[in-house]
Amino acid sequence: MDKSLLIPTDFSEAARRAAAYAIALGCQLNIRRLVLYHAWHQSNVVDINMPGPDLANEDEFRAINDEWMDSFAEAVKNAAGAGFEVVKEIDYSPLDSGVANAARKHHAEYVVMSVSGSGKFVEKLLGSSAVSVARKIGVPVIIVPGGYEFETIERIALSCDYKDTEHTIPFGKIASIVEETGAGLFVIYVDTNGELPPDALKENKDRMKRLLKISGVEFRSLKGERYIDAVNDFSEENGIDLVIVVPKKKGFFELLFRGSHTSELAFGSRKPIMIIHDGE
Repeated sequence: MDKSLLIPTDFSEAARRAAAYAIALGCQLNIRRLVLYHAWHQSNVVDINMPGPDLANEDEFRAINDEWMDSFAEAVKNAAGAGFEVVKEIDYSPLDSGVANAARKHHAEYVVMSVSGSGKFVEKLLGSSAVSVARKIGVPVIIVPGGYEFETIERIALSCDYKDTEHTIPFGKIASIVEETGAGLFVIYVDTNGELPPDALKENKDRMKRLLKISGVEFRSLKGERYIDAVNDFSEENGIDLVIVVPKKKGFFELLFRGSHTSELAFGSRKPIMIIHDGE
């Protein structure tokens, strides 16, 4: 069974950045299959004032999307080199169900995307219609900041609030990621309002250490008025190459647009973030 990296694309510069990151990540993880996925749905392009679907226009849009995909795939192939297989897939269906189906069909280990300055592509992909998708697929998603150049993943930070960790943190998956990358792991707790006293912090750290079953984990407690600033500063000062976050049960990406810490990282992190579903 060939593992793959799934790259949703709208053929934009942001998608090209995601592809460049995925190529380098594939080299590190020895995943040499890149799946370029584009979803197109007629309802997004048909004029609402028309009395009915215009099949000629539909055919035209299909042809245009095929042409764009061919061009995008050629650029990715040239960048990746002969050691990679590049698979093209255009699904003429709604984006949300398409991403889930493509991830299952191609045995995607990770979904990789980038953000632009406005974050419009990510908003399109991770909007309310994608909440159900994220719950279904359970595939970790890596969001690459605009302008970020890939660096070998040697240090990973897991952001944890120490709440109900036994039931919300996918310990097995995190251990697998650490093993695959060979990276060192930091568990960081950001205290913005003095929630946990020292005794409670120690108790939670000891519990996490037992559950993670990873040697050499370092635990850090950070203080700051803003969560995103504390994480960014820690990442810069400690050479972090990837930040892992696990949204709670309200929905995989549901909190992205409700002022959550995950949202802050998705659009404000200086380092790539990996969002992992808790598996339920």
